[in-house]
Amino acid sequence: MSAPAITETRTATASRQRPVRRRLRPGTVLLHVVLAAAALIMLSPLVFGLFAAVSPLEQILSRNGGILPRVWEWGNYVQAWTTASFSRYFVNSVVVTALVVVLDTLASSMTGYVLARRRLRGQRLLEGLYVGTLFVGLTTATLYPQYMIAQALGLDNLLGIALVQLAGIMLVHIFLIKAFVLGLGTEMEDAARVDGCGLFGTYWRIAFPLMRPILATTVILGFQASWNNYQVPLVFSLAAPDLRTLVVGVSALQYDAAEGMTPYNTVLAGANMALVPIVVIFIVLQRHFVRGWTDGSVKG
Repeated sequence: MSAPAITETRTATASRQRPVRRRLRPGTVLLHVVLAAAALIMLSPLVFGLFAAVSPLEQILSRNGGILPRVWEWGNYVQAWTTASFSRYFVNSVVVTALVVVLDTLASSMTGYVLARRRLRGQRLLEGLYVGTLFVGLTTATLYPQYMIAQALGLDNLLGIALVQLAGIMLVHIFLIKAFVLGLGTEMEDAARVDGCGLFGTYWRIAFPLMRPILATTVILGFQASWNNYQVPLVFSLAAPDLRTLVVGVSALQYDAAEGMTPYNTVLAGANMALVPIVVIFIVLQRHFVRGWTDGSVKG
């Protein structure tokens, strides 16, 4: 090949490899500015809460106190953890949320799988009742009867709180898992049945591992719903303050102040501690969370 031809070939290759610069349109710039401003507005309460948690109470109550702390009082977190009994409330929240997530993952995945793979008598009626319950929203109306039933069964404890919360969030997850399973292929399950695997064995060995994306989604949603739940733990803990979860404890601290003045810095320190587990869970499972809404087929 001649030298001019080689030069032209290298030039063409370099031109193809050179990234194309896109001109920013005014509409795109305006959109980014609006989104950035909206993000700052939504993050401003969180930023204020982070700084106020380590600020003196006098500065928070002052009109011209400013956002940045004049004195960084990191002891507010220690006070919230020890004096305000947040350590006990945190353990209660962990126990209740762990029970809800584990039971919800097993029960929702089993029910959703059966509804997707089997045609049961009265299935449409059953699903219609599920949907009707979702739209009517009987959680508040049935909360006191649920508490009375739990009390009669001896479940006026953390397990009872978890079971009542589970009843309120499981229906949505059943339909999410059913829709996901309907998008999966049945080749591997058919092969497992040919090898003598029963319904539960097919679910546990074949379908359950394939549900990982949607299960990550339900774990995040269930964790958030249980950890932030206020009504159910409040009703159960009215007569037993030891059953308070962290969300209820943060709220109750505003009314339990001995000196009549709400310690907002301690309250905000507890609220910040309540945010940490949710953020950690979402960061760990966010990749699967996104896939759970989109995946619906066997890949490979």
